[in-house]
Amino acid sequence: MIIKIKSKELICFFLLCFLVFSHWSKIRAAEEITLEDAIAWGLNHSPSLLDFKDNVEKVERQLVKIKAGLNWQADLTGNLAASNQGSSSIAPNLNQEKAHLEVGLQGSKAFFGGLSIGPKLSLKKEITEAEDNPELGFSFNVTQKLYPWTPSSEEKEYYVTLNTLKKAEDNLKWQAETKKLDWLEGYLNLLRLREKVKVAEEQYFLAQNDFDLISQRQQIGEAGRQQVLAEQVRLKQAEYNLKQAENNFNEEEKLWSWELGLPIASKVKLVEENIYFQQIKAELATLTVAWSDSVQLMSMVDKNHYQLAAKRLDRKQLREEWGWKKDEKKPAVTTGGTYNYPGKEWKLNLNLAYNFWDGGVRKLENEDYQAQLNSLEREYQNLTENLHNQLRKLLNQVDLAKLQLEEKNLYCQKITLEKEIYQQQLAAGLITKKEWVEKSVEYRNAEISIKEAEDKVFLSKLRVLHFIGMI
Repeated sequence: MIIKIKSKELICFFLLCFLVFSHWSKIRAAEEITLEDAIAWGLNHSPSLLDFKDNVEKVERQLVKIKAGLNWQADLTGNLAASNQGSSSIAPNLNQEKAHLEVGLQGSKAFFGGLSIGPKLSLKKEITEAEDNPELGFSFNVTQKLYPWTPSSEEKEYYVTLNTLKKAEDNLKWQAETKKLDWLEGYLNLLRLREKVKVAEEQYFLAQNDFDLISQRQQIGEAGRQQVLAEQVRLKQAEYNLKQAENNFNEEEKLWSWELGLPIASKVKLVEENIYFQQIKAELATLTVAWSDSVQLMSMVDKNHYQLAAKRLDRKQLREEWGWKKDEKKPAVTTGGTYNYPGKEWKLNLNLAYNFWDGGVRKLENEDYQAQLNSLEREYQNLTENLHNQLRKLLNQVDLAKLQLEEKNLYCQKITLEKEIYQQQLAAGLITKKEWVEKSVEYRNAEISIKEAEDKVFLSKLRVLHFIGMI
């Protein structure tokens, strides 16, 4: 069988194919990623986390800098000197007076443990004595702390910086986990907003259909102007609600993507039965949590919360620094030695130093230490109480979320029964199709409210588990 196609129809056919292909290409151009991929991307690119990451990297660079300072250091020196010893002339004359040029290369290296070494190579030449050969010199010195053992300034700085890094890393980890929960909440919110857009679309199409019907009835004289205006107002309200629902979804989606730091071309696939969520819920089900035992939960906060851990680290550091300061007041014993060439001279030494009177400085330093320690203890207690209050608030949110879910389930059961009754009345001709559709929309909204309540229970539990350090 031969099918004849007119040229106009052929053009329309190809135009339709082009439009379909073009739309498909645009969809393909926008990279669609999973929620898991989006969160993994956000952990490395989120604007909210970049400052915390930068702080960690800054402290890491500081540690590397301190280590670099313990490596070999080398200095190049030069000296040109002239003297008029034995001459009545005030201004030096290089042709008559003694003058020499000296260059040197000096190295040094410090070690953890109080050991330091310093070799030096020098070259000296008398300028006024043309036939004089350059004098090559070499020296080597070494020093070692024996008692009391106190860290060097580099070691102290390294210890303090290491503690700073630990606190920065813990803070970054906490903020990252917090952001993950925020992103999960945002994803669930987008799912519910999308459902609300669909419901608003259904309401708009229903209002549009009712308006068309009443307009047709007006044309045949079965409806008045007032009835038409009433349906027109209802249609405009439905249009407004649809536009508002679409705007809410689009704005939240853009904000959520920005929080993740996603590229503009990336699009996260919204799926109700998300595998990532299923994995989290499965892990959550394996955890044994005594939700009603607030004392146990508070003890977990005391043990695991990063802010309390930072305070404990500050307290430990303060005690360490005070121990160093007290040791510095003890008699100091050091040993060392030097070797010089060409004289081939060497020397060993044992040194003792003790500051037996400091004018009361030690007493004042002790008072300052006690004041700092007391201040840290107060800060720790206040922070502990504040965190306990935050935990109580989170637990209350879990209880409220559960109650709300129970209320939404009861309401949905009520709407379900009413929907069944409406269906029977519709079949019997007791209600209009419009009334049946409106009840169906109400049922859809009830279903969405149940999902929102379930999301809230799920997220509130996750936030408690994060707060007590279980995730």
